[in-house]
Amino acid sequence: MKKQLLTIFSAVLATSAIAQITSPAWQTLQNTNYTMTSASSKFLDVVSSNVVWSVGYSGTGVSANYNDFSRTINAGTTFNTGNIYADTNTYVIANLEGIDANTAWVSSYLKGPQAQGAIHKTTNGGATWVNMTAAGMYTNAASFTDIIAFTTSSVGITMGDPHAGNANEFEIWRTADAGATWTLVPGANIPNPTAGEYGLVNIYAKQGTSNYWFGTNKGRIFRSTDAGLTWNVAVLPGTPTASLNVNNIAFTTSLTGVSYVYNSSTTPSTFEEYVTNNGGVSWTKVTTIDPVLGRNDICAIPGTGIFASCANTSTANISNLSYSKDGGLTWTDWGSSNIAYLKVDFADACSGWASTFQTAGNLGGIYKFNGPTAIFSLSSNNVCLSGPSATVVPVNSSLGCGSYTWSSSVGVAFSSPTATNPTITFTANGTYTIALLANNGFTTNATSQVVNVIGCVSPVASFNSPTGTLCNKAVLNFTNTSTGSPVPTYSWSTSAANATINPSSTATNVSITFSTAGVYSVTLLATNGNGTSQVTQTVNISNCAPVVGFLLPASATNCTLSPITTTNTSTSANGALSYTWSIMPAGGTFSPNAGAQNPQINFTAAGNYTITLNASNASGISSAVNSISVSTCVGIAENSLLASNVKLYPNPTKDIVTVSLPHNGNEYTVTVTDILGTIVYTQKTSKNDTQINLANKAKGIYFITIEGNKEKATKKIIVE
Repeated sequence: MKKQLLTIFSAVLATSAIAQITSPAWQTLQNTNYTMTSASSKFLDVVSSNVVWSVGYSGTGVSANYNDFSRTINAGTTFNTGNIYADTNTYVIANLEGIDANTAWVSSYLKGPQAQGAIHKTTNGGATWVNMTAAGMYTNAASFTDIIAFTTSSVGITMGDPHAGNANEFEIWRTADAGATWTLVPGANIPNPTAGEYGLVNIYAKQGTSNYWFGTNKGRIFRSTDAGLTWNVAVLPGTPTASLNVNNIAFTTSLTGVSYVYNSSTTPSTFEEYVTNNGGVSWTKVTTIDPVLGRNDICAIPGTGIFASCANTSTANISNLSYSKDGGLTWTDWGSSNIAYLKVDFADACSGWASTFQTAGNLGGIYKFNGPTAIFSLSSNNVCLSGPSATVVPVNSSLGCGSYTWSSSVGVAFSSPTATNPTITFTANGTYTIALLANNGFTTNATSQVVNVIGCVSPVASFNSPTGTLCNKAVLNFTNTSTGSPVPTYSWSTSAANATINPSSTATNVSITFSTAGVYSVTLLATNGNGTSQVTQTVNISNCAPVVGFLLPASATNCTLSPITTTNTSTSANGALSYTWSIMPAGGTFSPNAGAQNPQINFTAAGNYTITLNASNASGISSAVNSISVSTCVGIAENSLLASNVKLYPNPTKDIVTVSLPHNGNEYTVTVTDILGTIVYTQKTSKNDTQINLANKAKGIYFITIEGNKEKATKKIIVE
């Protein structure tokens, strides 16, 4: 049996020596009439207010195989029992599905090989059970039957484990004619299983006429929204999927669900709870599990939005029955202890049963929900009184059929104090306690909530925008100055698609960061019980990337290779600047480092160099470039007279540049290099004027060096 169902039914007879306390809402103990010792129901299906089906087992022989069923058609006044199969050596029951007073189904697998399986149906109240297994269904040696389930009396599915005979897909069959014929769901309509993944017996949920869910041993929950025709799957988050066994699933609506999981990656295994509000598309782990949550079984109470849970424990003062009205996040103790509850199920708000163990003489075995549980909710516990009166209508979701009585202090009027959902009218400000008493003729139960009625003033939305230069990528604070009573709720928005709002768009005051420059609108919507108000302001966001610049020494030539000093003139409108200096080509270092604001440059070789400064702030990064020519002057002094007499024109140039030399009859070598020091032109000349064609050179900065007998000069030329 792949799901060790009975291991969580551990406390069987130990509770008999401890005082048992029954819940006021669960006082009626009925006899399921099983014949085995310490019998209980391992499967329970409450079909209606009168019809209950169950399958039994023995608490003193949990490993023994039983095929007994028990059924009532008169709300538990009497239960009749019988056998589903002729012997206990062929099949092991995997799950039970009741349809009506006469019709029920069971799925099963073969006891010997612990594999394969069958589905059986009764239409005469259990007198006979007919094998309805279709040809080819669960016949492969590696197949295994897990569940059978129906959303209507005609439409149902049966699901088994993946196996090679079914292309390693889950074996899911579907019927639309009450099981007369079955069709295998194509593997293309089912997500592929993971390695070693299989289903778990009796682990499924259904809701409405078209929704199914089933769980696996890999922490995955499959779902269908079209009555089993196609399937999707969700992985439970936050834990290794190979360690998660899904042990329970329940849904109150097609969207709201709870699942229980046992995580075997821990020692000992730990219990985990997950909730969903989107039909199982995704699940959220409940980080703090309510201590009164029953960990044995969970069910939805149809038509109420409420979950019920039960537990089996012999520990004193531990709740065995509880309910949740907030989707499984918190649970309310139903007020019983030291009773081993195994299964719980409801047909509606008034009809529920919870199985337990029979006592000596085969008495008991199941508790019937017979007492009212008063539950109601309000759209808000703050009521806005903006005129002579204000009204609210509570939502009464009480469990247990009976009558209702509403009451409060002076100044409150009920349209009918005995209505299920009366209109409540307030005429004055104040704090009021609204009480609901539920009475079913046998017992009563009461609950109350405090309502604050306050004078209301319609909201007026307003806020202050930040002033000055508003930079992109800066955190800009917006201060809410709205008025209204009660204090409004807020919703912020902006026309900028690339903006982020922190801490959230519903906070009172927010900061907004705009990624790019532009003119954007910022809107604040204020809402309270008396109305809404909206205001919009325009903000002009500037690109506040740094303005970068720096100065080098006035002289363009450094003959001695001594350090030179940089002067950083960069400015920022959005926070502190960080710097990165670089030299091209390599031939110098920065002191103290290339990230300093005004580093010294130590050249290690002569040449023409380009110095680049990158500066960044929160808004972006910008650059500036300067150049310098460095010479070692070995044997030849840089002649300032020559430098002053050499002329270049035009400068800048597009093609031809004329080098005008002193008229002294000397021969000079004219060399042109780019900013990387690469020689792009050289020739010897004794002419007064030498023309150099740079038309085929890339645009940029070049250096023209004129070198003669013990004299040398370098000039910068720009090619446009």
